[in-house]
Amino acid sequence: MAHQHHPIDFGCEFCADDQTRLYGHLTQLASNETRQMILLRCPRCGALYENTPRGEDNTRRLSPSEADQLYPDR
Repeated sequence: MAHQHHPIDFGCEFCADDQTRLYGHLTQLASNETRQMILLRCPRCGALYENTPRGEDNTRRLSPSEADQLYPDR
């Protein structure tokens, strides 16, 4: 069963660019080993995203409260 990818409301053109987002140009703020996800922030607009650290792109945008809930130690 294929993953359903929902359109992502990117914060700016910088973080909307796959090359920027997927190749280490966003700031990694935290990781969640249990869920195998990382928390990223765009250095230009401050938008928060969650993604897998490697493999298939599974980016989703998080609100600050979602980020606080999922990454309480950040």
